[in-house]
Amino acid sequence: MKKPRRDVITGIVGLLGCAFFLFYVQKIKMPPKLLEPGPRLLPYVAITIIALSSIALIIQGIKDRDKSEKPYFPAGGIKKITKSFIMLCIYALALNYLGFIISTPFATFAFIYDLKGDSKVKPIPSAIIAIVVTAALYLMFVFGFQVRLPAGKLF
Repeated sequence: MKKPRRDVITGIVGLLGCAFFLFYVQKIKMPPKLLEPGPRLLPYVAITIIALSSIALIIQGIKDRDKSEKPYFPAGGIKKITKSFIMLCIYALALNYLGFIISTPFATFAFIYDLKGDSKVKPIPSAIIAIVVTAALYLMFVFGFQVRLPAGKLF
């Protein structure tokens, strides 16, 4: 018997995670007087997207079972993932102390540069993208979902 491909294993883990979170989301108590479907619908949309992606991974893994697999991490991959995780931790701290509006454009700009790979990224368009993404997220959460974003302790 052949060993299952990583795609199949990742898809199964994704489906198990979706099942867990589907059970967990139903236990979350939402405050009354929320505009529906707003905040109550978002977790279900995310779970559905992740479940569909997991199913696609399983199907792709079964279709490609006879092909050889590449190494999971290319050269320097663990270092890049560690760097990205540290950046996320710094962003979480910045959210706590500086708030969403101040920290998110800088974090988005940093993530653009971190994820660029071998591509050349110009700073002016990256700054514009960071500001637009921050504004879109702010409008979506504050006005669309009516969720308060972190204001920060320093400002």
